[in-house]
Amino acid sequence: MKKAFSIIFAAAALAMGATACSEIEDGWTDIDSWEIPEPELDYKVYEPKTYAFNHPCMLHTRADIEYTKAHLGQQPWSDAYTKLVTNTAFCNVTYQASPVKYLARLDANNWGDGGGRWDLAGLRDEFYPGIHNNYTNFFRDCAAAYQLGLKWQLEGDGQAAAAAIKILEDWAAVNKGLLLGRDKWKDDVIDSNEYLIMFQIHQAANAAELVRDYNSWGKSDGFKGVVDWMTTYFYPFCSRFIAMNNTDHWWMNWDLASMTAILSIGILADNQDMVNEAILHFKHGEGPGCIMRKGVIGVFEDPDGSGQMLAQGNESGRDQGHNTLCASMVGAFCQMALGIGEDLFSFEDGRAIAFAQYIAKYNVVRPEVGKDYDKNNLSSTSFLYSESSLPFNEYTYNGGIMTAISGAGRGEIRPGWDIWAGYCNSHNVPGKYVGEIAEHFRPDGGGGHYGGNSGGFDQLGFSTLMHYRPAE
Repeated sequence: MKKAFSIIFAAAALAMGATACSEIEDGWTDIDSWEIPEPELDYKVYEPKTYAFNHPCMLHTRADIEYTKAHLGQQPWSDAYTKLVTNTAFCNVTYQASPVKYLARLDANNWGDGGGRWDLAGLRDEFYPGIHNNYTNFFRDCAAAYQLGLKWQLEGDGQAAAAAIKILEDWAAVNKGLLLGRDKWKDDVIDSNEYLIMFQIHQAANAAELVRDYNSWGKSDGFKGVVDWMTTYFYPFCSRFIAMNNTDHWWMNWDLASMTAILSIGILADNQDMVNEAILHFKHGEGPGCIMRKGVIGVFEDPDGSGQMLAQGNESGRDQGHNTLCASMVGAFCQMALGIGEDLFSFEDGRAIAFAQYIAKYNVVRPEVGKDYDKNNLSSTSFLYSESSLPFNEYTYNGGIMTAISGAGRGEIRPGWDIWAGYCNSHNVPGKYVGEIAEHFRPDGGGGHYGGNSGGFDQLGFSTLMHYRPAE
């Protein structure tokens, strides 16, 4: 909005200068009566709203939880729940957190050996082997806290709730946010990759939301400490990132990491300003997290003649690993907003659904390929739809020209598709391709089911358990 206000002010000043001789009589003029011209913008600006926080109201509302509980004896919920409770590396009441003072997600070549960069940053005293990638502690602990929170809500397991709370409180007591520089990078991240740690913030916030009703923890000093920890050490960096990410440098998933963090912290803290900041960025922001601007390159009618819409995303020409990550994160963002009454799935004629449909259509494999395939061994015949069945607009981003949809990582296996399919089924919205890919991987799992690297933990998963809805 600052940009719009500056344009208005400049226009008003110009008007005063151009009309001074003819408008001012007897030494005065009624400036307040002058009409201020509206700025000519190339996009629509939306207004903030006031949202209702009827906790739990993040990824899962009370209605969502009760729906799942009522269906646990039926398929596919029963298999999905078994997948949760047998994931004993994480959904375990004896799980112990491993908090660190400062979180880092740094390139090993530059930061792994305690070399000269640590001196430049003024952080030699903080170095220890492995600190450059200690965010792995965080993504494992966030996954555990969330899965234990689900077990509490669905089974009433108080030990699970207490274990999740202890994980969150341990992090809030020890962690001071991101690893920041003191000299060369004073009070700033020493590597922009640290902003990707924000993928885990919405996970920690969702875990806290799930257990806030255990023994009135949501009214305790411990809960307040967790909220203050997120608000103090993570929110400012998320806010700064989405404000500065208005160039063609960082990709869509970077924005989404911070946007989901801001939205989730705002809901957890009952903070209307944070919630509006995140949602308005999605609607009309200048960064690639905006579904109406840089986040979507083009919108097309599906060539199959069905009348469904497809929206080519910001990372479609980069690779499918990141492109499918964007689908997971936009799904989580829209679902969290839906929990407080903002339907971003249907926003602007279902732009987000068209975005997910495009990604799903390109990445869904034939049923006979199975669920546990190696995507590096797939061929063009492994997929349900050919590349030629997807329209594509050439575009330039991050210094490269994307001339075709990228085949790199095509067929990436990620959880989360039942968020999209569940919404489409429950709202009677066409969603052929999200439905097909969700069906193929159903029931999906979460952290611990998709490998030990960040790709297996950057999204929460368990969308079949919590969001599957049969077609009406």
